[in-house]
Amino acid sequence: MNRFAWIVTVPIALLVILFALMNRQEVSLSLWPFPWDVTAPLFLFTLGAVVFGFFFGALATWLSGRTTRQKLRATGRALAETRDELAHAKRQSTQDRSTQVHLPPALPPTA
Repeated sequence: MNRFAWIVTVPIALLVILFALMNRQEVSLSLWPFPWDVTAPLFLFTLGAVVFGFFFGALATWLSGRTTRQKLRATGRALAETRDELAHAKRQSTQDRSTQVHLPPALPPTA
């Protein structure tokens, strides 16, 4: 999977860099309901949109994995509880063996 990520990421990064180098002219961005006008090079708006999209996608991925993380935590708690019960049972078994009275083995019947 790591190699696939590099195969996809490197060409996209090169295209973004090439786009930034070729679009250095100033543009004006008007934020309609507000009275603000922002003037900056076009590549800043483009890279800003890419960064915003990355963080928005990361947030959406993190939120969608919430149920899986909850299930993993519950499974981890159940596993820890089961391990504690097993350790308690082993200690109990060891204590029971040490308190038992050991009788010598019975002699075989004589003929």
